[in-house]
Amino acid sequence: MHQSNPDAPVTPLTKETVASAFNYLRAVEAGDLQTATKLVAAEPRMSALLAGVAEGIVFAGTSLPGPDDDAPTWDSFALETLGKVFLHALHLWQQSGPDAAHGIAQTVNAFFTTILFEPNKLDERDSIADALNTYESAARGQLLLDAKAASAAAHPVGNTAV
Repeated sequence: MHQSNPDAPVTPLTKETVASAFNYLRAVEAGDLQTATKLVAAEPRMSALLAGVAEGIVFAGTSLPGPDDDAPTWDSFALETLGKVFLHALHLWQQSGPDAAHGIAQTVNAFFTTILFEPNKLDERDSIADALNTYESAARGQLLLDAKAASAAAHPVGNTAV
């Protein structure tokens, strides 16, 4: 019996939906409720999109160190577990529909600023908006990698030697 992966995104992300979700996060961060309202009206799946992009942000910021990094510490395991619990809560919350988008965005931005950043270490040229731009670029890059992997799986290169 096939079981679905609870960590899998509920809504497939495209370049356009990633851009829309990050624009919404920026609007909420800036307190621009007029733009945020327009973005939700244009994309009724915004709550699910936010939960999807939160995965990239959370996994990038909370995943355990790799084999080339320092050995994981208790804090590493705790942070990764916290990230998974946070994502689970967002996925449950996003099922409430478009009305949940604003709260989800505020929560993602709060997680981002309090867990992944130390605000006192941001210098003048760094900001949450800049960091969101970085994560959006990473999300778009991951979409490109996923598309290439899917294409390679759909069209495997066979051995033509007989």
